Amino acid sequence: MRIKARLIALTLALLLVSPGMATADSNDGASYYVDAVRGSDAAAGTSPLQPWRTLAKVNATTFEPGDRILLRAGQSWTGQLWPKGSGSAGLPIVVDRYGPGAKPAVHGAGEVAETVRLFNQQHWEIRNLEVTNTRPLAGEPGTNLRDLRGIQVSGDQGGRLDHFRIDGVYVHDVTGEVNWIGGDPAGNAPGVTFKTGWDRSKNTGGIVFRGTVADETAPGAATVLNDIVIENSTIKRTSFAGIIVKQHTGSTPGAVPTGWGERANAGDTRFTPHTNVVIRNNFVQQDGSDYACNGMYLTDVRGALIERNVVYRAGTSGIEAYYADDVVIQYNEVYETQQKAGGADSNAIDPDKATTRVVVQYNFVHHNGDGILICQFSFGDVVVRYNAIAANTRYQIYLHSDRAANAQIYNNTIYSDRSDHLVYGYGSSLLARYDLRNNVFYSTRAGASLTTSPTITYGNNLYAGAQLAVPASDTRALSGDPLFAGVLAGPYGTETTGPQLHRALALRSGSGSPAVGTGLAIADNGGRDYASTTLYNGLPDVGAFEYRTPIGQVWESVNGFVRNQFGHPVEGASVAVTTRGRTYRGTTQADGFYRIAQVPFGEAVVTAVKDGYDAARSTVSVRHGNTTRSDLTVVLRNTDGSIGGRVLDERAAPLAGAVVSISRDGQQVATVQSGVDGGFAVPAMPMGPGYSVVASLEGRQTVERAGLTVPPAGVADAGAFLLPKPVGEDVQVHDFDDRPAGALPDGSGGWTVSATGNAVDVVEVPSAADHSVRLTRLANTGGTAGTGISQTLATPLRGLVTVEARVMRDQPYVSGSNWFGLPYLYNESGVAGISLAFDKGNVIASEGATSRTVATYELDRWYDVRLVVDTVNQRYDLYLDGALVSNDQQFRTAMPAIGGIAFYANSSNYGNAYVDCVRIAHGL
Repeated sequence: MRIKARLIALTLALLLVSPGMATADSNDGASYYVDAVRGSDAAAGTSPLQPWRTLAKVNATTFEPGDRILLRAGQSWTGQLWPKGSGSAGLPIVVDRYGPGAKPAVHGAGEVAETVRLFNQQHWEIRNLEVTNTRPLAGEPGTNLRDLRGIQVSGDQGGRLDHFRIDGVYVHDVTGEVNWIGGDPAGNAPGVTFKTGWDRSKNTGGIVFRGTVADETAPGAATVLNDIVIENSTIKRTSFAGIIVKQHTGSTPGAVPTGWGERANAGDTRFTPHTNVVIRNNFVQQDGSDYACNGMYLTDVRGALIERNVVYRAGTSGIEAYYADDVVIQYNEVYETQQKAGGADSNAIDPDKATTRVVVQYNFVHHNGDGILICQFSFGDVVVRYNAIAANTRYQIYLHSDRAANAQIYNNTIYSDRSDHLVYGYGSSLLARYDLRNNVFYSTRAGASLTTSPTITYGNNLYAGAQLAVPASDTRALSGDPLFAGVLAGPYGTETTGPQLHRALALRSGSGSPAVGTGLAIADNGGRDYASTTLYNGLPDVGAFEYRTPIGQVWESVNGFVRNQFGHPVEGASVAVTTRGRTYRGTTQADGFYRIAQVPFGEAVVTAVKDGYDAARSTVSVRHGNTTRSDLTVVLRNTDGSIGGRVLDERAAPLAGAVVSISRDGQQVATVQSGVDGGFAVPAMPMGPGYSVVASLEGRQTVERAGLTVPPAGVADAGAFLLPKPVGEDVQVHDFDDRPAGALPDGSGGWTVSATGNAVDVVEVPSAADHSVRLTRLANTGGTAGTGISQTLATPLRGLVTVEARVMRDQPYVSGSNWFGLPYLYNESGVAGISLAFDKGNVIASEGATSRTVATYELDRWYDVRLVVDTVNQRYDLYLDGALVSNDQQFRTAMPAIGGIAFYANSSNYGNAYVDCVRIAHGL
């Protein structure tokens, strides 16, 4: 009978141990079992038949290297789990489960700062637990939020603590408070506090690793957490964030600043980050809580790998790096990020302030507010490559860095069907360096933004979908249908499936696409594309996918460019491919590109012909693996061209009978009259430079345009000549003198007033009889509108439009930012076409791809600003106090009509500005 009893006990013990969990060897430490129902703290605890019962027993025990703490599956405890002791290299202490059933649960109930805690300990692994820390709601929303976490690993003893593994845990419903670093305390609400500084901010959430100090007035040395892995886990509804890594820096009042968690520059020796962090194969869902914000907030780290995670419905940012070095963010799916708890952002991935050597690659980011926010304040560098960025509702790529930052953005496929913006930035953020190459920019909406500045370079991108304004810096721009493989559709990543990266394969370019074989070779490109295809397959491709002939396909496309002997594209050339006795035909598009599909494998002859050109011919081999590229040069016989244009009035209506005179090198060579549609054309003009055109009509001002070059066999477009009447026709005049002093009401005089947290007032300046509007900005309340007055014009203005105002600044620049738009003019989509700013003593005007200081200004002095805008030719002149300071400049964004005007400041720009005597007129 004793033998039978022993066999039964042995069988029961084996059943109680999880099948997938190996028991510890006697030389590697002991195993301790905890059973909330059948256990006893008086038991030995070293057998599943004699388990402990309470967390108090575990917390009172100092464990040794190699020990295991095993909680019975399917059971739960309330309180805090804080076992003592440390493991050693190769012999970690492990917390895990045993027995069949659900993960053992530990509930903090909002009564402990962290439900699972490790403090000044190292070599620990926490596996297969369920963790909550929910404080019940007894009042209005947010009143139950506290300084709470699910799992926290921290230390304050100084030095390095090694080896932490969190694997297979389920952390959810942590009611942590939301503390923002900056912002305006006027926006404080229950559970949400602004302007708390670095150390008090963003410390709450699901899984938190951070360095602390015992005494902020005598901080000692920094504690560095090294070798952190968080994997295979689920985090849901945890505020502030799902996963956080953070370091102390001494920012609270009375604390000694250490600088460990902040950095003034890339070589700041005080900066002491945590090291070697891996976060992979996790599911973070912040849906269901108005306070569950970031998915992952990775700050103060050096050497981090964030891969194969799903982040769903985070608030503010899905994956954010801040004060960090050497971070790789790859193979993640981030979608439906939202604005929450007063946060201004809603992006998928954000390499933020003072981040260096960051690589963002192979990610699928879709249906967020913004796709990728590049927000490297102070300084930073980032590479954004081979990502699929799609269907975000605001900006697909948001450029928002400071002058000392630079970004390499290449070989991404960017698909926009819900927004008027592809690439967007504004203000001083346009002084950072951004290099955008080999990207597919596809928009279903015409004129989607592609923000430009002197430091933003576009090169060899494919612009597709609706009509887009190609940036002037892209001298190798491509156009045409990318031939996507399919339509982007779900289902998307879940807790069960993990990231559904293959859904983005719908955005692969097909055979013969203008994206295939037309890319620039880029060094140190990572070696693989989004789909892990080796780079390159012959000539580089454009976009996130490197084309390969599908298995089983017995044909390929022949494509290339047809150009003339001057290197100019030839549109409308007929191209033929002859092979095996059959001929396949195509025609070149505007940029000279042609595509001929379904050519069977084998040797082929390609010819290109067009009237007026000598034909071109080449021999090619069509093979499995890639499209066949054949560029051809046809020789133009007659190189004479022509000059054409239009004559319009100030409202962009045609003017017939205007006299148009053509001169070359000072000698008149032709005279014609404009037709009923205002158009004119002058043929048989010898190719070359030195042409000028003068348009005149009695009763209207004469306009001259010089510096034209006639292309060979092409048309020199002289543009539109807008001949205004001598006196303009006022559309609107606002002097504010009839408005009483005090807050300007919203809607007053047709102006939309935005003053939340700040002020927009009518003041008796310059005098009691001569009022103006004062914009006062003391706090950053987030949002694009900022503080100011704006109008969306009921009838957008086309043609020649003059916008005038008197403006003044009266406060010296002290700190922060100082940029006030005085004014900005917007197109009908609400995108800025012209910006004029008064900033830190400088008057800064957009000049197409340039944002340039055109003058300086004095405080307490009124300036007459006049913008003469030509929406037909997309140009404008700027006058200050009647003097021309910027002449015939391009718009920063296409603006076929002026749809709105604003005088305002937003973000972290502070100070006062005054506006008076606003006049909007057709003509001069």
